[in-house]
Formats: sequence, C-alpha cells, structure tokens
Amino acid sequence: MRLTLLFLFIVIGVHGQQIVPGTIVNAIAIDSTTSDSYALYLPREYDENRTYPVVFIFDEMSEGAKAVQQFTIGAELTQSIIIGANFEFNDSLPKGLKQSERLINTAYERYGINRNKIILAGRGAGAIVASTSAHLTKGILGVIALNNVYIDKSLLVQNSRARFVLISGDEGPNYYKMRGYKNLFKNNFLLAGYYEYEGDTAWPNPGFFSAAMVDILMNNQTDPEKRIEFYEKDLAFGELLYKRQKHLIAFDFVQDMRLQYKGVIDNIDAQKNLLKQIRSNRTFKAKRSRQNSVKYAEILLAEDFQFYLDDDAKNAYFDNLGWWNFQMEDLDKKIDSTALNAQERKASKRLKGFVNSIVEEKYKEIQSRQPSIENLLFMNVLRTLVNPNNHQAFINAISLSAKEGDTNAALFYLEELLKSGYTDYDALYRIDGTTALRIGQDWNAIIFAYFSKSKFYGD
Repeated sequence: MRLTLLFLFIVIGVHGQQIVPGTIVNAIAIDSTTSDSYALYLPREYDENRTYPVVFIFDEMSEGAKAVQQFTIGAELTQSIIIGANFEFNDSLPKGLKQSERLINTAYERYGINRNKIILAGRGAGAIVASTSAHLTKGILGVIALNNVYIDKSLLVQNSRARFVLISGDEGPNYYKMRGYKNLFKNNFLLAGYYEYEGDTAWPNPGFFSAAMVDILMNNQTDPEKRIEFYEKDLAFGELLYKRQKHLIAFDFVQDMRLQYKGVIDNIDAQKNLLKQIRSNRTFKAKRSRQNSVKYAEILLAEDFQFYLDDDAKNAYFDNLGWWNFQMEDLDKKIDSTALNAQERKASKRLKGFVNSIVEEKYKEIQSRQPSIENLLFMNVLRTLVNPNNHQAFINAISLSAKEGDTNAALFYLEELLKSGYTDYDALYRIDGTTALRIGQDWNAIIFAYFSKSKFYGD
C-alpha cells in the first residue's frame, strides 16, 4: 500500500508545469512564442526512462482536453500517451499540417515516445489533417478518423505504412463518404477497422477509440496475455452496447471481433455466444428489418441527388429548384416526425447532411473556374434550400439578383434571409450591388418589419 501511495505523487515537470501520470492536463504551451497549447494524458505507470505509443488528436472544435478524455481508456489498455491539440484546423489544410508537425516535434522532445508507434487521430476537419499527414511521412503507424478522412492509396504506398480505422456517426454528414472508403478498402490491409455509432458529429463512446487503438497496435509480436486482455475489453464493450439497446451497432461490433481475434487467441466462444444472443433478439430483428427496408430507397435518392446536382449546376436549371425544395421539405418532415421508424429518420438525417455536403463542394468547384453570374446565383439559391440557415448564401443571392437587375428576386431573398433569423442590421446596408435598392422604400420597409427601424423611410 505504501508503494501505491508514493506512486500517486510522482510528478513530471514540463514547460514549468507539474504533470501527474494518470490525470489529464488541460493546457500545456507548445512554447513561449505562441498561444497554441495541447492537452496531455500520460498512462498511470509512465516512466520517463521508457518509450510509449502515442496518439496525437486533432479536433475541429479545438477541444483538446475533451478529445484526450475519450482516449484515456485506450491509453491505459495499451499503455499509450495521449496528446490533444487545443488549436483549430479550419483555416486551411497547409496551416493545419504545419501546426500538427510543430506539435509532434515538440512532443518528441518532452516525452518518452516510441517513434515506431505513432497514431494520428482527428475529428471532422481535424481528421483531414491527421489523415493527410499520414500520407506525407513514413513514420506513422496508424490513423483514427472520426467522421471525415482523406485516403489516397497510391500516395500511401509511396510514403507511409499507416493503417486506418474509420469511425462514423450513423446520422453524420459524411456517412456516405466513410462507408464508401470502407467498401473500397474492406479487403485491404490499409483498413484496420470500421465502426459506426448512433449519432452525428458528437464524440462517441470511448470504447470505440479503445478498440481502434487495439486494431492498430496489436500485431503478431503482442504478448499472448495482452491479446486476451484486448479481446476481453472489446467483448465487454460489445456487451455494453447490447445492454444499452444499441442492437445494430452492437451486432456489427461483435461480428467484426471475429475478424480481429480468430487465430489470434485460442478461444473466442464468448464472442460467438454474444453474437448469437444478439442475432436472436426480437428487437434486433425488428430494427434490422426496418433498416433493410429503408436502405434501398435511401441509396437511390442519394444517387439522384448526386446526378441531378451535376446536371443542374452545370446548366443552371432554375426550373428544377422546385424539385430540390420538395425533397428537402420531405426530408425535414421525416426528421421532425415522431414516427416509430427511427431508421427512416436516421436515413433522412444522413441524406440531408449528404446533400448539404455535396452542394457546398460543388459550389467551391464552380467558384474556382470563373463562373457566370447565372451559375453562381443558381448555386446560392440551391444552398439556401438545402440549408436555410446559410445566411451567406442568402446574401450572395441578394447581391447577384441585384446585379442582374432582378429587384423582385433581391427583395424576396432579403425577406427570406430575415425569416431565417439573421440579425446583423448594419450589414444589410453593405450588401454588394444593392446601392440603389437599399435606399429605396421597399428594401427599408422589409427591414423595418423585422427590426422596427430602418435607415431610410422609417415609419
């Protein structure tokens, strides 16, 4: 007992801060020249004279400490160091790559890191930084990508030995993208694991990250007793998912365990029995039946969205905007519905996120090639239909309509902008191309109706 108590007070000094292994440090400065910082977790048995696997986490919301928290179970299971960046990655990919490189080099100098066991992890835009970094260096062992990823097999063959674990929310905007990569690489060594969880872009249960770390770190040199420990932890997590009524997620997780552990440990009967138990559950059967009935229609509609977007955007088919509006309203009804078919609701959320994503990508593509005002106007109107909270798209539509001399359209989009909850009063009088309009009575009357004031033609 005395030795245990002494261990709890072991501290490590880093950059003027005292760090206790087994606790999360929310913010450690990278150096004195920048405000950038990172969160840190050292495993409880951390020894400065040894080296450890490390996970660097890049979160699009710059929530380093929260990100590290998700990995602490896996950290103790695999005896790994966890480092989470507290800075954003949304500005640009090149900037994000430089920031990540600086963080990694700083960590090399401060902690006992095994440079053959480096894992990069990320969420959203941070996952793009993590996965792109893996393409650019040969020293990365694996990537854990949550809700977004970039994979170019040809580049990876040249520059990296990294293996990928993909984790996707079943209501997330990049669900189809993540599933696409899973299907593309399902029989390839490159894909170490694929998991889905219930939800959109929020953090999933930490058990998924623990499993992902095992997927990457376990190999034929792993101690047999450690393999059994990994197996038992994964099995316990599968049982937890099942007990929490996550039947479909639990089934997939436990089923995939067979691929991970068959031939790795001698006895996986417990996995077989749990899978059999889930498969025979009536609720699981009902959920799976509803999922299968929804899936076919969902795939067809996703394909329609992609096909019609390419055609409509190229030709600026304004007459087809009615079809897009109908589809968005139909998806919204299903999302807001309290109907028992939760699978249809999830499919609608996925489709809504998918449409918004591909429309934004198409808009960026069109912007890059000197488009006509007509093409830009069409795309901005479409952006308002798929995302009524996209205020900039409304502003762009107002500006472009005014430049085209379509006063009625400009006034219409002005009112739609205000209906969406826009509140920047002064900015309404700075919209490009509306000089004549914004001193007119109609413009000011609309603004007055929402703000009880206007700069011209008051009450």
